[in-house]
Amino acid sequence: AELRDKHPSVIAEIRGEGLLIGIRCVAPQADVIVAARDEGLLTAAAGENVVRLLPPLIIGEAEIAEAIKKLDAACTKVAAAQKAAAPAAARGAA
Repeated sequence: AELRDKHPSVIAEIRGEGLLIGIRCVAPQADVIVAARDEGLLTAAAGENVVRLLPPLIIGEAEIAEAIKKLDAACTKVAAAQKAAAPAAARGAA
């Protein structure tokens, strides 16, 4: 929920149970998947604009904390790219 609150232009909803987590995106899911991969976090597309996290069953708390940091960095990059694209789109519409 913290990531959703911190990145509302990227994450619409975080859902799931246990280790199987789905992140419904506001931003295009491909952008989030690529940004996560660039941070070293592997994710998968699932459903309509949903990014799925698939951690191993033996994951520990330290690895979970690291994954959250990487996902936060990825969302920050996607949000920055959206902000950069918005003025360019506005200039093109004018």
